Amino acid sequence: MVIIKLGKYPQKTCAPKTIEWRVLEVKGNEALLISRYGLICKPYHRFNMDISWEDCDLRKWLNEDFLNEAFTPEERQRIRLSDVANDEKPEFYATSGGNNTQDRIFCLSNAEARRYFKNNRERTCRATALAREKGLRTLYSGCFWWLRSPGFCQNEASSVYADGSMFPSGFVVRDTRVTVRPAMWVNM
Repeated sequence: MVIIKLGKYPQKTCAPKTIEWRVLEVKGNEALLISRYGLICKPYHRFNMDISWEDCDLRKWLNEDFLNEAFTPEERQRIRLSDVANDEKPEFYATSGGNNTQDRIFCLSNAEARRYFKNNRERTCRATALAREKGLRTLYSGCFWWLRSPGFCQNEASSVYADGSMFPSGFVVRDTRVTVRPAMWVNM
C-alpha cells in the first residue's frame, strides 16, 4: 500500500493534521487517492428524502467546504476536475444513480470500491479520533463509510461495513454516524 501526505484536516482535535492518502491507481502523472482514514462523520444529505449524488449535501461539502479547508491554493490546483459516472444501480435495485457530475473530490461508487480493493480486509477503514467523538457507527474496530451509489431506496446511499464488506442497500441518507473517505485524482 502506497501512502502519500497532502492537505490538512482536523483529526484528533480542532488543530489540522496532515491527511494520509492511499494511492488506488496511477495513470501517467495522475493518481487516484482515497483518504486512509474515515475523516469525519457526515450525513449524505441533511433530510430524509429521495436524493442522488448530484444533489446531495455531501457532494457540495466535499467540493466546497472540505476542498477549501483542507488544501492550500497550490494543492487545490493539483486536484483534477474529474468526470464522475453516477449511472450505476445497485444489484437488484431499481434506484437511480442520477446524472453524471464533474467533481474535484468525490466518494467512490460500489463498482470502484470493488475494483480498487481486492477484498473486505483491504476495504476496512479506521476512523480518526474526531470522527469517533462525533458519534461514529463502528463495529469490529473499523468504521462504516459512504459510497456515492444509491441504496435499496432512493433515500438511501450505499456504504462499506466496518468489516470491509459491501453494503449496497445502504443507510438512510441522513445517518450522521457514517464516515467520509474522500477520493480524488491529483497531478503528481
